[in-house]
Amino acid sequence: MKVWATKSTALAAQNLMLALRAHGFDSCPMEGMDECRVKKLLNLPSKGLVTMVLAAGRRAENGVYNSQYRFDQKTLVHYL
Repeated sequence: MKVWATKSTALAAQNLMLALRAHGFDSCPMEGMDECRVKKLLNLPSKGLVTMVLAAGRRAENGVYNSQYRFDQKTLVHYL
């Protein structure tokens, strides 16, 4: 049941991220979070499971990743 609940929650989070984007917001799932601290902050039971932490908000015009860098495909892809 725990695996099923985790998968269902992850799919719901994916839909939430898509809905946020459709309404002009950006989101980012975060790994490496401290599950014990999150449980404590949200007053969750010890048997509870934190599947994912999402950051959501409006994109800054002068964001850190404002420009993208693309490598030439010919240097990375080789057909045999």
